[in-house]
Amino acid sequence: MSIGDAKKVALSEQIDRISSLPDQLLAHILSFLPTKDAVKTVLIRRFGNLWTAIHNLDFDVCLYQECREFSYEFGPENEERLIDLIRHVLILHESSDIHRFRLKFEFNVWSTSEQLKLATEIDTWIHFALRKKVKVLELDFKACGNFGHKGYHKFPNVVLTGDTLTELNLVYCRVEPQEHIQLRSLKSLSLNCVLISEETMTEIISGSPALENLFIYGCVGFHKLNFTSVNLKNVVIELFRYDSSRLEVSCPFVTSLNISDIERMHLNNLSSVVDAAVSFNGYLNCDHGEYFHKVKMLFQQFCGAEAFTLFTRSILVFTIWELIKSSFPSMNWRRLVLKTMLTKWHLPGIASLLRNSPHLEMLDIHMRPGTKPFCYRDDWWLKEYEIDGENFWDFQLSSFDCLRSHLKTIRIHSFKIEPCAVKLVHFLLRKAYVLEKLVIDTNRESYPDKENQFMSERWTEFSREYKQWRESSIESEQWTEFSRELLCFPRASPQAVILFL
Repeated sequence: MSIGDAKKVALSEQIDRISSLPDQLLAHILSFLPTKDAVKTVLIRRFGNLWTAIHNLDFDVCLYQECREFSYEFGPENEERLIDLIRHVLILHESSDIHRFRLKFEFNVWSTSEQLKLATEIDTWIHFALRKKVKVLELDFKACGNFGHKGYHKFPNVVLTGDTLTELNLVYCRVEPQEHIQLRSLKSLSLNCVLISEETMTEIISGSPALENLFIYGCVGFHKLNFTSVNLKNVVIELFRYDSSRLEVSCPFVTSLNISDIERMHLNNLSSVVDAAVSFNGYLNCDHGEYFHKVKMLFQQFCGAEAFTLFTRSILVFTIWELIKSSFPSMNWRRLVLKTMLTKWHLPGIASLLRNSPHLEMLDIHMRPGTKPFCYRDDWWLKEYEIDGENFWDFQLSSFDCLRSHLKTIRIHSFKIEPCAVKLVHFLLRKAYVLEKLVIDTNRESYPDKENQFMSERWTEFSREYKQWRESSIESEQWTEFSRELLCFPRASPQAVILFL
């Protein structure tokens, strides 16, 4: 048989397996498509109107246009296209229940007749989802826009009595309940740029007995949070960056706590916290003695955590304490995660962290792009210190207890062959006596900061730093030479294995 005949036989024997699948399974598959694409399958004979039975409804304006970090326009033509799609889908949708309902488009209320009319219609869409017993409800009225704290849409109170909701994500809206809040099944709540009072926040937490995860980003209207629920275990708080007010937080049962702008926090009851992440965004001026004493006291409250994560400016705080020879207590951290640039200004801070973490077993370093960690005018004083980045680790004569008897695993992500990074690796290999594994990962496809809980610490795919970082890949010859050198480098631990990814 010729090759041509074999191909004809193979084609004739092909089976359309998708068409043989049951309707229910096909509808389930369509549910994972963007809703506007699922609707288009009406043009395929086998699918027909199966899209009307999908259980995920996702209406995202970003699918109609290119969104950029600092340039975003939601034209009237895109608005009409999205709204027409929503109306069309909600009229024809036949499934008795919905798993996920998501609205994402730029909308603010300025009391014009058109906007008030649309606000009323949006509420009917939300009522539709609740009638369908939706489990995951996402309402994002900011999309990629930037309005500031005005013109919030007040979403309907019925949302706060939804018995079927397990996850609720709100962006750019007002929460003003007029009846008792009762969210018995809610396990995850995310509030981003939401106007909400202290009293309402307390009512939501008390009315959500199953709540396990709470995320608060840039919200306003409260100055005190008391998390008394025994089930609430994971809390993320990032303060509104243009507000200088302080926030008091009490979390006696929380086990995982992520705090941004720690310098503006007053923290109580952290005895249950085992996993913590801290971002510092304040001034780096040691002349403010009382200010830095308060910051130090805040850091010390996390001494009992097992895992601790720090970011670029947080590490500079430890650099300050190291340079001015300010004592810092011993911490009980078993795992330390550093998501930071690696400049000479960070080396004293990293040394301080290692020196004051005698029980450290795992060190994770996520290298961030950049060489200038200074953000404020009064950071200038730090530059007056002479830090020899080339020979810094050679002058570290004091002992590091964790390196001598506990540190077993080191992982460096998004590695780049830079002097500060290479010198740090050499130091760790020379001093880590019980090291078992050193993993060096050069992969920049999976950005570590996309996993960050804090919005302000994430890298975006449109930022200049991201593009430069992605484009500065390590040449194969340079990488070969570095890896060969490192494999031959003297190690304090005879059982240490070096892995390159």
